[in-house]
Amino acid sequence: MSNERQYYEDIGYKPFLFYVVFGVSGDELEVSRTKHNVDGLPEGLDIISLARPDHSDYIDGLIGGGIGEHLKKADSALYESCKACDKVVIMRGEIADDSTLDYMRNLIGICEAFIDKGAKGILDLQTFTLYSPKEWTDRFFGKDVNAQNHVLIMFSKEDDRYWIHTRGMAEFGRPDYGISKVPEDKLEDYKQVIDQMVFYGGQGLVFKGSAKLHTFNGKTFRVATEFVNDFDNDDYNNAYYNVTVIEEL
Repeated sequence: MSNERQYYEDIGYKPFLFYVVFGVSGDELEVSRTKHNVDGLPEGLDIISLARPDHSDYIDGLIGGGIGEHLKKADSALYESCKACDKVVIMRGEIADDSTLDYMRNLIGICEAFIDKGAKGILDLQTFTLYSPKEWTDRFFGKDVNAQNHVLIMFSKEDDRYWIHTRGMAEFGRPDYGISKVPEDKLEDYKQVIDQMVFYGGQGLVFKGSAKLHTFNGKTFRVATEFVNDFDNDDYNNAYYNVTVIEEL
């Protein structure tokens, strides 16, 4: 497997990861280099074990409120199973070296090792996605790391148009992407534009000015990108690009 970042450029901020593993303790962790494809804990990533009743309020906060409603709607059985757990492991931190995607490979393998110890679910708090053990293994383990597999592309209604936007690029140390005022008949094309930007961002590319993108449905688009260095916004919780589709070539 290769996890090189072909277009990597250091832009001055690093990936931020925040995962919660339900039903296990860090004391149980046994990682094998060969079985789990892990060669070390990424520098900057902390592993913290919490248990009820001492940390019940914090644990409930991780999976409650609006996030809990969203997770329960997505998979109520998985949500209830994780909510009932008496112990969790938090994997959180800013990654020091993101010149390759080895840090994500290692995180994926560590989570797989927790699955071997009976983990009930894994929550990605950057994308508000709760994975069952099987979903985690099938989706991520033993595969090249691809940002398209981790980052969400969402559609928000704006009057009679749509806003297409991502969440999760912070895991790759790159800004998120958004296209505003998209007509309904352009949703699929522009989603594929964003999907290509996610792929290249995962590979370390920094978009500057305009770019030409080839989509999976055989089309080519030229886009303009405006970088907004605002980490405090609620929409992305990350810096972001305002993307404008200039033309279809």
